[in-house]
Amino acid sequence: MKLTRLALLGVVLALFAVSCSDEGNVFSLGVGDCFTAVDATEIQDVPIVDCSEPHEHEVFAVWNVGDSLPAQSAMEAGCIDRFDAAIGTPFAESEIYSAPITPTSESFDAGDREVICYTFEFDGDEIAKVTGSALGSGR
Repeated sequence: MKLTRLALLGVVLALFAVSCSDEGNVFSLGVGDCFTAVDATEIQDVPIVDCSEPHEHEVFAVWNVGDSLPAQSAMEAGCIDRFDAAIGTPFAESEIYSAPITPTSESFDAGDREVICYTFEFDGDEIAKVTGSALGSGR
């Protein structure tokens, strides 16, 4: 089931290309920040909300890619590697999914090195609105 949903996730990931802006800026996201997605080819600002309010995503890890831009699959794997420590259960056993906001080749050339790993859940075939934090939940 997760592999099928990961294929759908590939379409969702195509919507997440990083660029720069002001308050609510994707570069200001940190672990524990909850947000609602926007449909765009480049994300500048994300609507950050309190995790006790309905939201679609929560940041669970932020990490640097280093001196060369890895393949998208490697950045996705880097988030999955950090999932258990943040959520409290192995990714393969969890009801929660993971995805990264990654540097584009253009933003990488401009100095962007951060991968922002975030959670989401499904309600049928739709990304669910959830309340509360996924961090340490063991779900």
